[in-house]
Amino acid sequence: MSKKLDFFTALLRPVGYSVAKLKLGYKYKKATNLPENYIVLSNHVTDYDPILVGLSFSKQMYYVASEHITRWGWIYKALHFVFEPIIRYKATVAASTVMDILRKVRKGGNVCIFAEGVRTWDGVTAPVVPATAQLVKSARCGLVTYRIEGGYFASPNWTSSKNTRRGRLYGAPVGIYTKEDLAKMSVEEIDEIIKRDLYENAYERQKEEMLPYRGKKLAEGMESLVFLCPKCRAHNSLTSQKDTVTCSACGHSFTYDKYGMLHGIDHETVYDLNQWQRQELAKDVANGITYTVPEAYLFTIEGHELKEVSRNAAQITNEAITIGDTVIPLSTISDMGMHGRRTLIFSTTNNYYELKVPKEKNIIQFMYYREFAKVRAEEKV
Repeated sequence: MSKKLDFFTALLRPVGYSVAKLKLGYKYKKATNLPENYIVLSNHVTDYDPILVGLSFSKQMYYVASEHITRWGWIYKALHFVFEPIIRYKATVAASTVMDILRKVRKGGNVCIFAEGVRTWDGVTAPVVPATAQLVKSARCGLVTYRIEGGYFASPNWTSSKNTRRGRLYGAPVGIYTKEDLAKMSVEEIDEIIKRDLYENAYERQKEEMLPYRGKKLAEGMESLVFLCPKCRAHNSLTSQKDTVTCSACGHSFTYDKYGMLHGIDHETVYDLNQWQRQELAKDVANGITYTVPEAYLFTIEGHELKEVSRNAAQITNEAITIGDTVIPLSTISDMGMHGRRTLIFSTTNNYYELKVPKEKNIIQFMYYREFAKVRAEEKV
């Protein structure tokens, strides 16, 4: 284990506590009776999750972090020096990340992984990365599962991380499993306990408790998730201000309240609204309708540097993503994901790409579109 990491963990813990307590009102349960060393798997709901999870553990941990933080200049250099994060390329088969994790735990270290790989967009835990259970099995150390509750309403993924709301936010270990426990389980059984322990449906919990989350700009940024007007079905027509989202095509507005509920449309929750638009998008994919973003920037990632390929309108069809003169067949895309609200990440046979859109534009629609186009292509085979 790293003495440097031990030192900085102890030194910075009061800072992390102040951020979590004063900014977010976070409450947590201490992890006790822990194995000698372990992997922590947590759900992922806010940009502050490493701080939130870390407060429950007295021992140092290495965190798995997205590759894009390597482009944060001096901030990354400081993070790298202090915390030695394990870098993971999203939307790729991260063999180097797995090996780095295994080296750390086999030397007695502890590693924290946000097992979904992405923050939840609509309040429900995203699918856990499929290889996670096999990694836990191969590590031959303990496992601690951890769940954060209330994070979706305190800091929705579709708004700025600065636009937080005060309300119930709680984190605690769910399950503690020794290496002996895990040795008796199959990979499939480990996968089931991970999915069970990390699962959180924010709206199911909220409908039972109806706790307020107070803020000043409750709906701002929602157009980074919602790309179809729920009233007239216009595409890319929504803008948000304070607690209200308005369609420029039909003029209809709906609101988002301090309980996370929607008013003025047929959908009560953001989850319901997102499921509706996904169903509508699936119909569009089946009908061969092209989706377009009016302004986008395409980059390749070489090492940890971005190299601009094209800036233009971007469109996606059942066959390809096109940005200017660059055409990327969907059949060459092996995986796709997002970091932040405005950056789509995907890997192809030969390249690793970022597709960025300006503020208040929507790119998640391309990820959803490719998901349904892939299913449709597989059904044809």
